[in-house]
Amino acid sequence: MIQTIVFLTPHYLNFASEKALQTLGRDCRTVLIAYHADVLPPVLERNVSQIVRVDADLQRNIRPLLDHDQCRSIISDELRAVQGNTSSLRIFCQEECHVELAAQLREEFGLEGDTQAIVANFRDKVLMKHAVSQKGIRIPEFVPLDHVRLSAEPQAYYAELTARLGLPLVLKPVNAAGSFEVSIIRNEAEFNKAREQVLASPYQFDYEVDEFIDGDMFQCDSFVVDGQIRYCGVLELGCTNFDFVQGKPLSVIPVADPALKATLETFNRDVIAALNFRNGSTHHEVFVDRKRGYPVFLEIAARVPGGIGVPYHEKNSDINLIDANLYLVAGAAALDDIKPNEKNNVVSALLPLRKGRISQLNEPPISSAYDIDWRVAPGMVVDSRSLADTAGILTLYNADPKVLRADFEALQDYVPTQVEVLEPGTA
Repeated sequence: MIQTIVFLTPHYLNFASEKALQTLGRDCRTVLIAYHADVLPPVLERNVSQIVRVDADLQRNIRPLLDHDQCRSIISDELRAVQGNTSSLRIFCQEECHVELAAQLREEFGLEGDTQAIVANFRDKVLMKHAVSQKGIRIPEFVPLDHVRLSAEPQAYYAELTARLGLPLVLKPVNAAGSFEVSIIRNEAEFNKAREQVLASPYQFDYEVDEFIDGDMFQCDSFVVDGQIRYCGVLELGCTNFDFVQGKPLSVIPVADPALKATLETFNRDVIAALNFRNGSTHHEVFVDRKRGYPVFLEIAARVPGGIGVPYHEKNSDINLIDANLYLVAGAAALDDIKPNEKNNVVSALLPLRKGRISQLNEPPISSAYDIDWRVAPGMVVDSRSLADTAGILTLYNADPKVLRADFEALQDYVPTQVEVLEPGTA
C-alpha cells in the first residue's frame, strides 16, 4: 500500500483537480518539494500534507533545478517515517526539467518508477533518436554539435554541416524544453548568429544539429498502463514551437481524417514500444513529410504535454492526464474511473508574445464562441524566449467541424498583442 507520495516541483501538478488531490490525501501523505520562489496555486496549498522549500540551480535549464542533496534529505526523512518500506513511497514528477532528478532519487533509495536508463532516452534527443531509429522508425538526419569546431573554425564547420544535412539546419539543445535556444539556420549569417548565442549561453547545454523536415506537425499525447496505451489524443499543430517563439499562435485541433489518425496512432505506439515505456504519460511530436506523406519522428517526452495540453484534453476528451497519472502512481481505485470521451469540438491556442511594451490586446478573427485567459496587460514589457513566455490561452468551441477548421486556420495570422519596440536600455 502506498503511504507517501513526494511531488517533485509544483509545475504541471498545478493542473491536478481538487478531487484527485483530495482522493490521494485521504489515503496517503503527500509532500510537495518546491523552490523558495515558486508561487503555489491555492489548490496545492489546500490539499498537500506538507510543503517543503529548497534551494535550486538557476543556470542549468529554463526552470530552477531543485537541489539534489536537499531533495535526497527529504526523501530520506519520509522513508524513515515509513520504517524504510520502499514499496510504500513514490516520487511523482511530470515536469521535463526534473524527470532525471526523480529517476536518480528513485534509484538511490530503491523506489519503484522510471529509472535513469528509461528517462535518459526521453530527455536526451540524441539518445532517443538512436533508440527509435534502431527499430526502423524514420528520424531526421542529425549530428551532435561539435563545440570545439563551432568555436575554432566556424566557416569550415558550417560548410561541412550544410554538405551533410542541407539547408535549413535546425540547432537545438539536446535536453532543454519549450524550444528554448532553438535556431532555424537558412544561411551563414544565421549560423553565425546561432553560434554567438551558443557561445554566450549561461546554460550548460549540449546541442544537436538536425536536418530540416518540411511538413505538418502533429502531437500524440498518451496515457500508458502496463505497456498498453489507454488514451492517445492525436492533434494537428498550427505551427512549431520554434514558430511560436517567433510570434505565431501555437494552436491545436483534433485530427479528423480517420486514415491519418490511425497512421499516427500506429507510429506513436511503435515509438513508445521502442523506448520500452510501461507506465505514465508521453508527449510525442512528429512531422508528416509534405512531399513523401509519411511520419518522421521529432522527439518524445516521458510526461504529460505542457502549456495548453492538459487543459485541452480535459475539455475535448474528458481526461485530466495529471489526475490519471496521480491515480496510477498511487494505485488508486479511481484509476478505473478514467474514461476518455473525445468530442472533437475544441481548438486551443497558446498566444505568443512579441518583444517590447504591450500597447493593445487584440481579439481573434474567428466565428466560433471563445474565451481568452490573458496573462498580460497593456503597459507590460515582455519578451519571447520559450513556450513559458505566453500572452494567454485561447479556447474556442464549435460543433461544426468545417467552421472549427476555418477558425483554426484563421488563427495562423492572428496577432494577439500590439507592442512598441523599445530602444536598447529602455525599461
